[in-house]
Amino acid sequence: MAVETVFVAGGGRGVGRACCLEFASQGANVAFIYHSNEQAAEETRAAIEAAGGKGLALRADIRDRAQIERAFAASLEAFGPLDTFVHTAGSLVKWTPVRDHDPNEWVDFIATDLCGAFHTIQSAVRQMRQAGKGGAVLAISSIAAQMCQPKNSQGAAAKAGLEALIRVLAKEEGRHGIRANAVSIGLTDTDMTADARAAWGDEAIERIIKGFPIQRIGQPEEIARVVRFLCGPDGAYITGKVLQVDGGQFIAG
Repeated sequence: MAVETVFVAGGGRGVGRACCLEFASQGANVAFIYHSNEQAAEETRAAIEAAGGKGLALRADIRDRAQIERAFAASLEAFGPLDTFVHTAGSLVKWTPVRDHDPNEWVDFIATDLCGAFHTIQSAVRQMRQAGKGGAVLAISSIAAQMCQPKNSQGAAAKAGLEALIRVLAKEEGRHGIRANAVSIGLTDTDMTADARAAWGDEAIERIIKGFPIQRIGQPEEIARVVRFLCGPDGAYITGKVLQVDGGQFIAG
């Protein structure tokens, strides 16, 4: 059986890093892009190798199409055509009412979280189509898309758009053996949640968590295991699905 080749957008930290290591534990070749933290990226690459895979760290701004195309070309040269693409990259929401948002900040967030996802997903699908052997595309979304929380128009709009993009892609590419799904997450133990703790305070975060049916924060590794399932052979009949992995945060409101 051929070694799986996986490309992760946003693999340097958090859920993206956990996904890199989950696939590496199965012996995969894992290329990933990171934005700026070279130390974290090198640590992830080394951890991929230690877990049993081969790693390739590529610096790129997901808003820059030329940088994305160069990254995918480098992955192709190193490992051959990819089998699986996982988009986890994103930016921190600025919690502000719609009426008060700085228009440039709002648009910049969409450029990263939605348009950036389009650039990476399109590049991945084109490589899969050229190889002609199908593949799996998965995007990490957020329950913000369904909850539409006040002051979170950035996150709600970007992730709702991302989920729609995934469903359209599933319809377009299924006949070519390419599946597309999303995993919608809530509070997860990442740098972004640490930033939220700093902004809101530990007490506020713990109060939110106590309202979940499963009264704890999610771990990146838990998300990564679901990602691997959806992208692997056991998920071969699943496409166009947005699966919530949030400890019940969405139903808690």
